[in-house]
Amino acid sequence: MINQQTLESYYEKKGRLQQNFLTKQFQADLPKFSAHEEAANWFKELFGDDFIFVEKTKAANETEFYYLYDIIHDRERWERRERDIKEKGFANGLGMLLCAQRVDIYEDGSVELAF
Repeated sequence: MINQQTLESYYEKKGRLQQNFLTKQFQADLPKFSAHEEAANWFKELFGDDFIFVEKTKAANETEFYYLYDIIHDRERWERRERDIKEKGFANGLGMLLCAQRVDIYEDGSVELAF
């Protein structure tokens, strides 16, 4: 069961900086959600301010929507990346790609994480 006490066991180290990134086992062990709001609330409770809404977009079938979120794993690099994107239109630098992990939540509550 995923909770604050077990969360650390779901991370693996990735990249040259050996940054924390959630594993496929985390996705496999997620509770079954019945709606987008239920899933988003669960993630928000687990990750707090490090779980942020990015945008709502149409699914491939063009009839449903899904919601993009990020789980911030390295707040300092994430803030620098966001600032660079706003100021320069792009961001590059060591660790920028793995400072956050994308989470897609569909209207039916299904969840897909980027690995």
